[in-house]
Amino acid sequence: MLTNKGAMFGLDARIALAIFGALSVISGAALYSAIQESKATALLSDMNEVGKAWEQYYLDTGVNLPQNSADSSSQEFYRLKTQQLVENQDNVKNWKGPYLNYKVNSYNLLHPQYSQIHAVTITNEETWGDNISWPSGKCTTSKQCYISVMISGIKNDSMAQTIDQKIDNSDGNTKGKFRWWYVNDGSGYRYHLQYAPTDNPND
Repeated sequence: MLTNKGAMFGLDARIALAIFGALSVISGAALYSAIQESKATALLSDMNEVGKAWEQYYLDTGVNLPQNSADSSSQEFYRLKTQQLVENQDNVKNWKGPYLNYKVNSYNLLHPQYSQIHAVTITNEETWGDNISWPSGKCTTSKQCYISVMISGIKNDSMAQTIDQKIDNSDGNTKGKFRWWYVNDGSGYRYHLQYAPTDNPND
């Protein structure tokens, strides 16, 4: 009789441990998912804040951010001097910044957690994304142009999947307002968010 009780106790303990283990796995997965969701929300918020800063700059000055090159054949023609949102290095009239609180590196901004923050003039055509760099979507003559905020140096695409679901209902990395790709030089992923329409620099 005592042996049966001991066996039952042992069985009960094993069942309890199995349930506890299963709950631990479930709670661990839920915690990881919650952390990823929080990180994705924070990153998306950062990108939108850069867009809002660009918008306020435009309202104050009446002009777009300066281009990084005057040569329309160069991709730098479509890359904007994002550092103007922090420092008025080009002495633009009616500048009322700083519009953001980031450190400046050359013509772009430094993200405290990832790498760099850029603003570019780009189309919304399905011609760039995946392993294709953003210049393949350059806003050439007569095309509809948009300001896109880019953050580089992101280690993986887990947050991208979450953001894509929020912004584009999970339409993939080469379509919609949010896109991302892996840079083959090993520097990680780049996330792009189309913020708002803007003037075509070639028209």
